[in-house]
Amino acid sequence: MAVTLDAEIDQAEAGDGRSAKRDARRRAFLDAATELFLTKGYGGTSLHDVVRRSGGSLATLYAMFGNKAGLFRELVEEHCHAASSIFDDAAIADMPPKAALTRFAHLLYALICSSEAVGAYRLLAAEGQQFPEMAQTFFSAGPDSGKTRVANYLTEQARRGVLEIDDPLLAAQRFCSMVCAGQELRLAAGLPSTIPAEKVEQHLTGVVRTFLRGHAPGSTTP
Repeated sequence: MAVTLDAEIDQAEAGDGRSAKRDARRRAFLDAATELFLTKGYGGTSLHDVVRRSGGSLATLYAMFGNKAGLFRELVEEHCHAASSIFDDAAIADMPPKAALTRFAHLLYALICSSEAVGAYRLLAAEGQQFPEMAQTFFSAGPDSGKTRVANYLTEQARRGVLEIDDPLLAAQRFCSMVCAGQELRLAAGLPSTIPAEKVEQHLTGVVRTFLRGHAPGSTTP
């Protein structure tokens, strides 16, 4: 028993260092892949390119992500999760919809305006048809996953009688569309947003107000 315990302690102590090293390697892979996907494209980037840029080994990259699609999925999940992760907290169910949705609206709008998101829009437009698995990965790991989190929150608010919502997923899709206001295509085309920086707060406040008014108990919104 003593030998086993000592071995477990040694393994745990060594494990801390290995874990930190693994996390650093994972971060290096993701950072390199982000830069390469945005500059060389999805089809033009190989896993060998990622390894050359980041260091490490191809075997380690495969062990962490499986393949290029897995690496791309991890990137999308990481960036998009930053906006919708507030709905992963169990305590969010107790937050009033105005506060929760306003917070999410700000995070989502900042995400769609980020250089990474703009680069992803361009990547999809340029290569989505040639690499449908890449496009499917983007939507399932990114926007669709985020909308599902919002829908789960709306479902709970409807259950509590705080909001009146017949189709939470459709309501979540509508809310996200209102927040984005079609700016993704403009930004991907290199055009400025039609919402000036000084008007963003007003825009998001209006979106939340309109959405909550339409889903207030007793409302007639379909």
